[in-house]
Amino acid sequence: MPKVYSGGFPAFKVIIKSRATFDTEERATELVDYLLAHPRFAPDYFGEYEPLRRLTPRRLAEVIDAVMNRPELQADPERVFSLVLFARTQAPRCSYEVMWDRLPHIAFSASFYHVEQEFVRDPAGLEEWLAFTFGLLRLHAAWYASFELPEEGAAKHVLTWRVQHPRVPGGVERRGAAGVFLEKGIPGIYWGTYFGPFYVDWFGRERFETLPCVAKRWLDTGGIFFTTAPTPFEWDTPQARQRQQAIKEQLGAEAFFDLEAVRQQVRALEPLPEGLDPERLLPPRRVPPFPFTVEPPRYRSIPEELAAARRHFTGQGYREVGVAGRTITFRDARGGILRVTVGPGGTVAYQPPG
Repeated sequence: MPKVYSGGFPAFKVIIKSRATFDTEERATELVDYLLAHPRFAPDYFGEYEPLRRLTPRRLAEVIDAVMNRPELQADPERVFSLVLFARTQAPRCSYEVMWDRLPHIAFSASFYHVEQEFVRDPAGLEEWLAFTFGLLRLHAAWYASFELPEEGAAKHVLTWRVQHPRVPGGVERRGAAGVFLEKGIPGIYWGTYFGPFYVDWFGRERFETLPCVAKRWLDTGGIFFTTAPTPFEWDTPQARQRQQAIKEQLGAEAFFDLEAVRQQVRALEPLPEGLDPERLLPPRRVPPFPFTVEPPRYRSIPEELAAARRHFTGQGYREVGVAGRTITFRDARGGILRVTVGPGGTVAYQPPG
């Protein structure tokens, strides 16, 4: 069964890695206008958390305000990231997660654009979705993007390993994502991959001219998009796998994350010591000389995190009803329950009223 992604449907997704922020009303309006100018993919709901609000012409100012990532917010030491959600409930169903991690503490933000898989099974639908997302690459000033089914992403980045435990022979099992941070190395080559102009220059345009791919397109962004199989649903055929490896070798395999190499090291050494990041078992990837620096963030204490969450959600109209450890429980005006857990592994979970 296909994995269900944001929006509650089996999705084909585009993950865009970017350093750009929609930090002015003009830029935020440009993104919102672009989404609404494509009737096939235009969202009808939006919000910064669940439940989403209906997107109507009267609410366009609210949408733009939610998208706008103001410079003063970037300077706020208590702020970690911004996230705006969009949903399209009509066919084809879509969901978008537009995110900006706080610069300069995070090198790249990842935004996610999902469309239901059935739509891209049709070649005309796939072409229409690609044309739409190419415009998003321009708006986000994308450095890199992957075009993938959830199964492909999981196969290339989800790692399971065992960690030492004093009372459990053989250790306890852990599971997590690995190799997803662009600043530590390129995550991989997928069914569809985009490199922005920075990476085209770093690798050398001539290497892309003879890329062993199925198809490639030079975009007006100055970047290149290419595919390794005729359709996204053939990403795992032997031929596609061979092309993906050949592309890595042509560009320089030492620049790419390799989950299988990490997995082999883990299997040889597990159970691993507590606190050892499995990615450290892979030799450092070759990375370009980025034209920016990343500064360590100032971490807040749990009481500070709780106070910040309390200020944010009560300011959004929620009423606090209790706190237990790192979790605050709120209710909304309709009786829905919101549980916010702060600190490491923090989560935000909303339960609609019964």
